[in-house]
Amino acid sequence: MIKTTEKMAINKAAFPLLQATNAVSGISNGVVMIAVPWLVLELTGSAAKAGLLAALSSIPGVFVSPIVGGLIDRFGRRAISMFSDMMSLVSVLMFVLINWVGDLTYVWILVIAVLGACFDPAGYTARKALIPNAATASGVDVDTANGRYEGIFAIGWMVGPAIGAACIEFSGPMLAFGITAAMFGVATLFVFLMKVDDAHGKTIAHHEDGHERFAESLKSGFRVLTTDKPLLSLTISFVFLSAMYMPIDAVIFPTYFESINNPRALGSLFASLAAGMVIGSFSYGKLAARFSTKTLLRLVVLISSVALFPMALLPSTMWFVVLAFFAGLSWGPFNPLWNTVVQTRVQPELQGRVYGLQMSLLYAGPPVGQLIVGACVDNFGLQPTFIVLMSIFAATGVLIASLPVFRGL
Repeated sequence: MIKTTEKMAINKAAFPLLQATNAVSGISNGVVMIAVPWLVLELTGSAAKAGLLAALSSIPGVFVSPIVGGLIDRFGRRAISMFSDMMSLVSVLMFVLINWVGDLTYVWILVIAVLGACFDPAGYTARKALIPNAATASGVDVDTANGRYEGIFAIGWMVGPAIGAACIEFSGPMLAFGITAAMFGVATLFVFLMKVDDAHGKTIAHHEDGHERFAESLKSGFRVLTTDKPLLSLTISFVFLSAMYMPIDAVIFPTYFESINNPRALGSLFASLAAGMVIGSFSYGKLAARFSTKTLLRLVVLISSVALFPMALLPSTMWFVVLAFFAGLSWGPFNPLWNTVVQTRVQPELQGRVYGLQMSLLYAGPPVGQLIVGACVDNFGLQPTFIVLMSIFAATGVLIASLPVFRGL
């Protein structure tokens, strides 16, 4: 009886531990998101170089993510998550160590950022794939779990930029990197303590050695994604929107607020965006019960476009913060919607590799946009670039909302 009770207690703790890991990860990424571009702009004063950094940091994800999906389905989701967080800890500490012993140049920043980007997709994908395992162990409905998961991650994104901005204002970016490294260590510990049935986080046996061949596992994930037209269309739509939006976060916002020397305003903007995403993500369960998936998707892309467009006019900080909140609020339901679509349309033993392929495509889009936007800001000015970019974003949102293929969702 005692052993049974202890097992139940461990299982009940699975989803809260995943959420704690998720929150710490969100905070860490939020801190890095503000600290690295600020460091580059402080050092070089060039939006093009900030865009190049963001682009190069995205490239590893294109090649790593599909492999990660196969590794998750072979070795288990917890193992890959812990390995990723430990490697992220090492890469972030390199900023501090190199700055301490020598000269942290732009080239060094590029090298460290690209190295860290090799491990980020693994942790993100593994934690996303762990949602059904942890939810089942803790007796949480999967739709509810998806909403809570994305909401908690958004809370981390809300807190992270505020911490990053405070560190920059108080002591500089190095303090932000030191705190981030410690948080990656905490995330690793939480996943280690999380005990779940990860059996369908490994590849189902097909051969005498007990494993499906690795190349075959990747091909099977590709077949699943490409033969499911609504799922493929959802993925491609997100790729296009991400390719246009990520340069705003990585280039436009840091360049503008660094030019007016206001890290606190930049942190407030990201925190407000994340706060809106928190509410939007937590609302997904109720929204999914009221609206069909295709209707909810259309609302997300249209309302977020309306909220983002006025930012191109470079309003006061207060309006930036208000508009960011509504942009986050409208976009918040998308990630749990995406998770639910994969979980309901893809068999559990294939979900890791499908998530990996989707992440690979998502990483492929932003580098091009970041390079183009960075160069355009330096050559044509920040506001003209921002207006053109948001016009294309809004037109793409309208096109996505009108696609008939999403009726299949």
